[in-house]
Amino acid sequence: MFSNLATSPIVETALLVGGFIAILIGIVGRSEKTSADEVALFLGFFVGAFMIFMGIVLYTEGNWPPSAMIVLIVLGLGLFFRVFRKIKWAAIIAWIVGGLTGYGLYLLSKIALASVLTPTVILVIVLVLMLIVYFLLKFLEDTVSFFGAILSFRPILFFLGMGAIIEAVLLFLDTSLYAIFG
Repeated sequence: MFSNLATSPIVETALLVGGFIAILIGIVGRSEKTSADEVALFLGFFVGAFMIFMGIVLYTEGNWPPSAMIVLIVLGLGLFFRVFRKIKWAAIIAWIVGGLTGYGLYLLSKIALASVLTPTVILVIVLVLMLIVYFLLKFLEDTVSFFGAILSFRPILFFLGMGAIIEAVLLFLDTSLYAIFG
């Protein structure tokens, strides 16, 4: 019924593994007694990234049920953002852009525009550019963090994990949630 991926159970396996990790995160939460939560977060980050990738691949193939793609992508985002949203990407990227711009302007001042591109002018240009990049990316980072916080909320992850396991079992049975409810 489904594409070439149907000959190997990679989609179903991704749904099962992601589902079990999400349920583990939903049940265990943060625990001082065990490191299961840290292991689940670590595995969830990589499994989530893989699930997002698989959801995109299924979408491009076009002959998979929409429920499989949706569960893969939504649960993948929930697992992935559990770790990803804690990293301050806006600041990191702003510093990189500022550094590269400063270095480029410095080289340009050595080649041609030495009288115009003084160190003070370069510094002002770099700071303004860094601020612009930072504030634009900070808005994007906060928006992504908000939706990531919703998707990675432990009770939501628990139910998404249950949905992923149900979808995997139904795919093994050559049907899907979409075929049942859609």
